[in-house]
Amino acid sequence: MKYLVLLLLIFPFIEIYTLIVVGGSIGALNAVLLILLTGLIGAYLLRNKGIKTLLDIKSNKKAFEPSADNFLKTLFTPIGGFLLLVPGFITDFMGILILLPLTRIFILGLFFSYLGSLNQKVNANRQSEDWIEGEYKKDK
Repeated sequence: MKYLVLLLLIFPFIEIYTLIVVGGSIGALNAVLLILLTGLIGAYLLRNKGIKTLLDIKSNKKAFEPSADNFLKTLFTPIGGFLLLVPGFITDFMGILILLPLTRIFILGLFFSYLGSLNQKVNANRQSEDWIEGEYKKDK
């Protein structure tokens, strides 16, 4: 958790540095146009694909097949669209990785392995508590 706060504080500076470096190599106008283009793509994905799919699931549960691929598309399309909507090249790259099917599966595998390690830590903490088990007999 402490690393997440540190990342959230440092991330805007990294994003601005990346914008300056990319803008210096491809030109400032080209960098701004690229950011605007990915923002438009992200807005389209959020408006037409992600939210529409979520509303379809809510209103018509029988028509939606609860397969893993459908669930991932439903969950990751709005997240990827939001990351494309946020200005910056790093967030655009993360949004594209989330939207591609092969990298989506890889990211989900990393997420589940992280959850598995958290579950093991919680179980280890539960087992390390001091318990004394035994029987007692009351003397008369």
